Amino acid sequence: MMKRDESTGDPELDRLMAEFKSNSKELSGVMEQIGDVRGQATGAGDRITVQVSSSGELTSLRIDPRAMKMGSEELAEAILDAARRATEDAARRLMDLTRPYLGEDDRQAPPRR
Repeated sequence: MMKRDESTGDPELDRLMAEFKSNSKELSGVMEQIGDVRGQATGAGDRITVQVSSSGELTSLRIDPRAMKMGSEELAEAILDAARRATEDAARRLMDLTRPYLGEDDRQAPPRR
């Protein structure tokens, strides 16, 4: 198939179109990376490991057999705490990935924990 000439004849418009195409490709790559972001945290002395997606959805939960000796309330609290921290980790990773595209002044961003 023959490649179509995409020049408009207007240098400024051609420059803007080229910039738009470049930004679109870059944004597409960032969107793919966002889908791959995962947050992870451990709890109960590393006996519980939680992983969440970029949206905070629980994607993995590992409970070491030693954690089964904990009481049910203590185990539930440890899982919830690890899930909360994994979600915070995913949010931090997303912010690090998207910050260059948000146009924010880094001095205004909340401090990292």
